[in-house]
Amino acid sequence: MVGKMLVLALALGTEVYGQQVQRLPLAPRPPTGEPVAPFFEGWYRNTDGTFTFSFGYFNLNLDESLDVPLGPDNFIEPAEFDGMQPTHFPSSPRRDRGVFTVTVPASFEDEEQRVVWTITANDVTYSVPGRVGVDAFQLDYGPRAMGSVPPLVSLEGTEAKGQHPTGLMLDEVRFATVGNPMELTVWASEVSVRAEDDIANRGGVALRLLWFKHQGPYGEVSFEDRSMVLEEGEGEAVTTVTFSEPGDYVLRVRVDNWDANDSTGGDQCCWTNGYVRVQVTE
Repeated sequence: MVGKMLVLALALGTEVYGQQVQRLPLAPRPPTGEPVAPFFEGWYRNTDGTFTFSFGYFNLNLDESLDVPLGPDNFIEPAEFDGMQPTHFPSSPRRDRGVFTVTVPASFEDEEQRVVWTITANDVTYSVPGRVGVDAFQLDYGPRAMGSVPPLVSLEGTEAKGQHPTGLMLDEVRFATVGNPMELTVWASEVSVRAEDDIANRGGVALRLLWFKHQGPYGEVSFEDRSMVLEEGEGEAVTTVTFSEPGDYVLRVRVDNWDANDSTGGDQCCWTNGYVRVQVTE
């Protein structure tokens, strides 16, 4: 299954390093046993001179969710940027954009330094470098054509608000026990400014929330309501989560306004991530 190492030069100067998976020409892709490919979504220029890199992934399996712990099979180099990447890769959604970000110093403007994410899954290794300098991969924080910007998001236990893929991480660690539901509360607000003649969006845009197991040991993480909608474009969304195994977890909630006609994941806008660390005991 695993062939020799190769370098796949993708469009516009971005490279993905990986192993070639051998199969017959035109053979259908099997539903399981496939790898996970890390993706570099693009880079942001920050006002303080630093840069932020956005990363996502593509689970090539149709019917297999994978857990790849942090370590030799799931790491980021340089090591100072390691640790925020996901370890759980669901089969739905298989392609998830802007799952986490890494902020690098201004010296990365030399266009030579890279942040490389490597994943080995089902005996296949893929790596993707993130760097400054490819114009087609430059992202921005500004509004889209019809005014869409990412929602403002806050998590229970903090007054801080997050926006964009970097979002916010809850400072405190939550505690739970195996088999007992733990409540999760999110506040979100649609803050896009719409033109008065915006017929498509002037009636308001709903916010959609989707919870993920971002990091954690093997085992089920079950959300009572994994997907929720704030029809009015703001408000509170409450669900519960139950863990089947003890360990240290990170949960992620993605809040988007993709009902707007200028907001979609494929265009790298507009959503905000929120992260909650949970320590689960027996």
